[in-house]
Amino acid sequence: MSDEAGFLGKLLEAPADDTTRLVYADWLTERGDPESAAKARFLRLTVRFRQSGRTNEHQQAELQPLAAALPPEWLGVVSSLKVEGCPAKAPGPARAGLRRGGLFRFVCDQGWDEMTPTGEPTVRYCAQCGETVHYCDTITEARKHADEGHCVAVDLGIVRRKDDLAPPRRMMMIGRPSPESIRREEERHKLDPVSEAREARKRRDAADAAG
Repeated sequence: MSDEAGFLGKLLEAPADDTTRLVYADWLTERGDPESAAKARFLRLTVRFRQSGRTNEHQQAELQPLAAALPPEWLGVVSSLKVEGCPAKAPGPARAGLRRGGLFRFVCDQGWDEMTPTGEPTVRYCAQCGETVHYCDTITEARKHADEGHCVAVDLGIVRRKDDLAPPRRMMMIGRPSPESIRREEERHKLDPVSEAREARKRRDAADAAG
C-alpha cells in the first residue's frame, strides 16, 4: 500500500489487524510531518497496550492527549475502544427497565476493534449481542446514544468523568440538596474541553454548509 486511504481501507475491513497498524505506523513515520508522527505513535501505543493486556484506564491516560489532537474520523477507524452500554451484561430481569439510559455502566466483553464493520464508518455490529455499536467523537454524541439505549464506543480523546454517560440526576431529596451535591452533578454532566471544541467545530461546519 502506498497511500493512507489504502491502510485505512484495510483496517475498516479488518479492525483488529495489528500487523497493518504497525506497517501503517512505519509508513507514517517516513512521512516526517508532526501529524503523521502523532498518528504513528498512537498506532504503536494501541498495539502495545493490547498485547500487554493493560487496562482501558491506562490507555485513556496515555492516549488521550494524542487522540485529542488527531482527526476523529481517523480515530474511529484505527482505535481500540471499550464498548459501553452492553445489554448482554445487564442482569436479565433488569434489562427492560434499563434499556433507555441505564446501561451505561455495562461494558461488553469485546472491543470496538472486534466488532463487525458495516457500511457506516461510525457504526459496527456486535455478533455476540446482536447490537449495533456507535463510535462517538464527543460526550454529547455518546450521551444521546446512551439515552436511546445504544451501545457506544467513546473516542479516546474525550476527557472522561465518572458516570458521564448517566442521565442528569433529579435532585429529589428530603429538603434542599447541598451545594456540594449540586456542584458534583454539574461537574459530572458538563462538557469536557475536547467535546466542547469538537461540538463547536461541528456547528461551524454546519453553518458554513448552510450558506
